[in-house]
Amino acid sequence: QAKRAIITKEVLDYAKKQTSTSSFIREYNDLREFEKPRPVTVQTPEQFQADLVDKYRKAVAEMEASVKKADASLKPTFEKMAEDAKKQLRDAEDPDYKYVVNYRKNYEQLVKDAESRNAKRLSEWEAKYPADHMQFVKMRLEQFLDETDDVDFSAQLIEKNGIKYFVNQEYERKSNRWKMAYRAGKEVIETARNYVQEWIKEIR
Repeated sequence: QAKRAIITKEVLDYAKKQTSTSSFIREYNDLREFEKPRPVTVQTPEQFQADLVDKYRKAVAEMEASVKKADASLKPTFEKMAEDAKKQLRDAEDPDYKYVVNYRKNYEQLVKDAESRNAKRLSEWEAKYPADHMQFVKMRLEQFLDETDDVDFSAQLIEKNGIKYFVNQEYERKSNRWKMAYRAGKEVIETARNYVQEWIKEIR
């Protein structure tokens, strides 16, 4: 059992040294940048209308192409669809088109809402991935302490069809990390917890 505790400490010593290496810091910064939320932008009323016009122009072109290819029985149907698409295009080109007017009216609020969402997502990202990589490490160490705080190493198991289950059904609902800690054993986890508690104190 003492050997397991020694090995645990050696593994943690190695992990601790790794967190100060340039490769670890670079990989963390790459992860941080990858997870950074990209700001949501809102179309201007002009862009909104231009997209509508472009959409209906494509629809008109597609319907006119279908008219040319259609056989006699289907041609009237495609001609009607082409006329409808042309009307939609004319509406979209009108600056007083109701959808454009409504969008223009709500534009300022849409921008404010987007800015608010962007600020919230950025704040959440900064909390989850702090600029100081050691604060990120500290959060993970604290997570380990939280998840191994109440492991019952004396919990009894029962085997059914070759699979082991906890006698206490409440333990079956525990997280995978709680169960991993149980399997690692008391000596390993207590050694790790003591080590991590001291490590956290060193992180400012």
